Amino acid sequence: MTYWKRAAVVSMIVLAAASGAAAADYETQTNKPVSQALPSTLAAGSDFKVNDPVVADGYMYQFKVTSTYGPFDVTGTGALRKLEREIWAIGQLKNVTRSDAFLKSLKDQAGKPLVFAKDVVTKPVDTLSGIPKGVGRLFGNVVTSVTTKRNPNQESRANEVLLVGSFKRDYAARFNVDPYSSNQVLQEELDKIGKAAALGSWTASAAMIPISGPASSVITATSLGKSFNNILATEPPSRIRIINEDKLKQMGVSADVAKAYLDQPVYTPTQNLLLVDSLSRLGAATGRDAYLTASLVAADEDEANFFVNMAQILRGYHETVGPITGVTMVGSLTVAQTKSGAAVIPFALDYGVWTANADRLSQNMKATYKAPGFNGSFEFWVTGSVSSVGRQELEARGYKVVEQAGSGFDIID
Repeated sequence: MTYWKRAAVVSMIVLAAASGAAAADYETQTNKPVSQALPSTLAAGSDFKVNDPVVADGYMYQFKVTSTYGPFDVTGTGALRKLEREIWAIGQLKNVTRSDAFLKSLKDQAGKPLVFAKDVVTKPVDTLSGIPKGVGRLFGNVVTSVTTKRNPNQESRANEVLLVGSFKRDYAARFNVDPYSSNQVLQEELDKIGKAAALGSWTASAAMIPISGPASSVITATSLGKSFNNILATEPPSRIRIINEDKLKQMGVSADVAKAYLDQPVYTPTQNLLLVDSLSRLGAATGRDAYLTASLVAADEDEANFFVNMAQILRGYHETVGPITGVTMVGSLTVAQTKSGAAVIPFALDYGVWTANADRLSQNMKATYKAPGFNGSFEFWVTGSVSSVGRQELEARGYKVVEQAGSGFDIID
């Protein structure tokens, strides 16, 4: 990542560790034992264990996980919850791909002619031109993959024509996992089934596959989560892009900003769907162009998650607390003006401490923020929590601190 991008992201982190020597009243974030950072149910399971210590940088926790299926590194408690589901799903998928029935189906398929598949792989353009218009959505996927640089975990044009992507999405939905996850072990298992099903050697539908293990705790989803899961299962990437384009247009986002955002290669279709939908639910709120422009700085999955989760905080506040009338970027911080007069600062973090940087940014916000209807009240909404010192200092400066934002409304990992 280039220096300016990293600097921009760091400047967004209100509670990031300050550089240089800290004053006596400032805190320094230290690593934590797993027992202090996580509830026991998330710290370990039948197939995984989070290793000590948990690295804390004043923003997100960084976890190293040992599992039956290899080591994993993830950043953020939300990402860890997502990984927990994925590890369980990997086990479920391996039950299928290692079964006698699945292995026999692959053996039976070996040697059979696959003329269409060969043509698609070796002559994709020629073959696609002869496909009936009834498969327009598949053709749309091909166009998207050719014209737009995409994440490598998304379907390639040949895979989508072979329906591999469609079958992968079916199985991902069955086990409530993200079909565009960066988890390579999960992708390998989905690929095995997707390719076998697309080539006709595996005919068992995802709905027919039995679920075993602690499914009740892992596969439970909210109504909102189920809604997104259904879209991801039934709509290919090109259709998701069209859905997002329509929503951005309805919001009044300029065509240039919409295109720049949707062309950003870091965001997966899942992340785009969550972020755009969250902003679209803010009604007539102004300033969403600025938020989308700011989100372009994301240079990796963790930074993309940061913007996605902040958008979800805005959506949750708007739907459960009170209307948001406008979104403003104050420097690199997001501020939502509410109809009630308060200004809400959404922030995605696991655990934050009071630093010189937090002090400086909080004072700068009070000195510079101006908006129609602002009554002088600030609310700091975070997905995790802040230290007692951090809360005390922020409240002394007039900030209301609201922790565990996801406990009051849905934030989808």
